[in-house]
Amino acid sequence: MRKLVFLGLCSAILSLSACQGAFDPFQRPGNWSATNASNKNIALQAANKGDLIHGRSEPGSNGIVAVGGVEKALSNGTASGLQTPIQVQTVSSPINVGS
Repeated sequence: MRKLVFLGLCSAILSLSACQGAFDPFQRPGNWSATNASNKNIALQAANKGDLIHGRSEPGSNGIVAVGGVEKALSNGTASGLQTPIQVQTVSSPINVGS
């Protein structure tokens, strides 16, 4: 009796393990699956394909300007900290028309 129960349990486990794809909706044929299309689009738009693996720095820049921008953005919690109003300075000079 014990061997019969063990054999039945083993056969049930083996038969259900073959149905793995039937329970996962993404494994069933005809359903949506990720096609890696977004990575392909980025790769097509990259001018230097080596930048997709490892980025490069801007020559002549030491990052001080970037740190200032990041600190300014993080101080307000949003990117609205980067949008500073332009201070308009007007310099007026008298115009002499005819003398």
